[in-house]
Amino acid sequence: MSLKEQVIEKLKTVYDPELREDVVKLKLVYDIDVDGENGVVNIKFRPTVENCPVGLQLAIAIKKAILSVDGVNRANVKVENFIWAKEAEEFLKALDD
Repeated sequence: MSLKEQVIEKLKTVYDPELREDVVKLKLVYDIDVDGENGVVNIKFRPTVENCPVGLQLAIAIKKAILSVDGVNRANVKVENFIWAKEAEEFLKALDD
């Protein structure tokens, strides 16, 4: 299984607690770009609604899920269409420190 396939499988374990479906099935994650040589994953995440009350929680869970895959050294999660996207991205970057 390729690193990208492993990342997608791991993302299927991240559930939206309100809709009780995984973020892959809900199509909340997209543009998944995996650099297998360097272990870097770039992904976009869009919550179900702009003011999603669990948007930050989901973004963190997505990043942690990706980082838990063997061979992944860095996960860059771009948050889109979310009223707190800037704050969410700053928080996610702080997790790298």
